[in-house]
Amino acid sequence: MSDASHSMSIRDIMTVKVVTTPPDATAFNVAELMRKADIGSIIIVDSGRPVGIVTEADIVRRVIAEEKDPKKTTAKEIMTSPLVHVEPDTGLTTAMRVMAKSNIRRVAVLKNDSLAGIVTSRDILKWSPELIDILVESLRLRNEQAARSEEEEDELVAYGGVCDNCGEYSTDLSMEDGRYLCYVCRER
Repeated sequence: MSDASHSMSIRDIMTVKVVTTPPDATAFNVAELMRKADIGSIIIVDSGRPVGIVTEADIVRRVIAEEKDPKKTTAKEIMTSPLVHVEPDTGLTTAMRVMAKSNIRRVAVLKNDSLAGIVTSRDILKWSPELIDILVESLRLRNEQAARSEEEEDELVAYGGVCDNCGEYSTDLSMEDGRYLCYVCRER
């Protein structure tokens, strides 16, 4: 890997002007925002906190394919949550591994529990094409990943959103017994 791209962090390439919308926006409104901004995803923000993401694929799979009315279906109903994220100082290689492990093409960037930006796999590959090898390796190892414990996987992937137990916002959610729990609720 080239020295320049190896030392780069997400902060160096992230898009800081992120398009957001509240959870009560309709799927139609979300699609309209995507079209106007010429982007493939919208971050869902509730009370200033990023709680999920809606992608073009979410609209196709969760609205169109299920024959739901896009003017009545809300972003909250179709968003992917909790939100997989990295921090601005995360290295490009680590971010690509998080994306490959989570099977996503874009990742939110959070700083102090607030949305700082977004990065797509295309952004990363533009700066460091060598990272494609990491993506290929991660996909090849996907079957082996299923054998790993969730605890190991959560060391690399961070989830942010609302705790399924207490309802509080947290950027440190972990899956326990099929529910995403914050640190406080996991310790109870």
